[in-house]
Amino acid sequence: MRVLVVGLVLVALGSVASADGPVGVAATVDKRGITIGDPITLALVIETDAGYQITESGVGRTMGEFEVLEAIPAQVTRITNGRTRYTFRYRVTAFRVGDLFFPPINVAYRSPDGVPGVVPTDEIPIVITSVIRPGEATNDIKPAKPQLRLPTAPPQIPQLAVQVGLAIVVLVMLALIIRQTRRAAARRPKDTDIGEVLLTPAQRAMAELNRVASLALPEKGRYAEHYALLSQTLRSYVRDRFGLSANERTPRELRDDMLRAGIDRTEIATIYEILIEGETARFHQAVSYPARARHAVRSALDAMRRAAVAEQYELMKGQPS
Repeated sequence: MRVLVVGLVLVALGSVASADGPVGVAATVDKRGITIGDPITLALVIETDAGYQITESGVGRTMGEFEVLEAIPAQVTRITNGRTRYTFRYRVTAFRVGDLFFPPINVAYRSPDGVPGVVPTDEIPIVITSVIRPGEATNDIKPAKPQLRLPTAPPQIPQLAVQVGLAIVVLVMLALIIRQTRRAAARRPKDTDIGEVLLTPAQRAMAELNRVASLALPEKGRYAEHYALLSQTLRSYVRDRFGLSANERTPRELRDDMLRAGIDRTEIATIYEILIEGETARFHQAVSYPARARHAVRSALDAMRRAAVAEQYELMKGQPS
């Protein structure tokens, strides 16, 4: 059934581009107009001659103004003349109202002789509209009421208490790390620099990210300031830990520098995506949402927690056993 649906979409909205070449690609969507946040099914169909290999589908977590919500397992079929068809499907959406374009997808491949190549798809126009219809009054829209709780339900922990608890856990972790670092410093020769900074770059970034989260700037509509603080924190982390000129580089240039430096690709992707969101919020005045901004903080904190663990392993390896 899914194959049939994809086939009908392809017939309705387009056919495989560059069909005469060794690699042909086509991107289609099941809807050309949605309300903000609604999902769209994106189908990417790639046809290759025998011996050609697809090395990269070209679809990332974010594509221009669009965000990939889910990647559906790919399908591979044999077609006429010995060609192979790859069908990739994704659920995507956008969080900005307007006449948008889903950007071209650059599909990378390798020929039987090992020669790399790229084939792009066409961009797709998609109209994103507000859930509020033209002329509809908005003065009667009120904040959602909290759900009623059953008498036998356990007591609900306030969100503020959860945030305070998380902050306490982070502070306790930092205190333990500082204690361990001080003990290690006490075992070193006395000529060691007394003014040595006790917190690692990732630990400093975690402390600053928690401070930014406590400001609740997105809830106040101050998205530009929120993302400016996030971007500066991540740039400082990259500068201090890896010695890169992070403050003078665009997000794309910094991503290329981090790739050349051999930094973990998951960490690079998280930093790059947050920097791109920051550029959009600060310079393009795009409409954003508190939930999306809070998600950026959580993603950055997760990346810094993993980085802090890696730093501790590096410190332990650098100390005599």
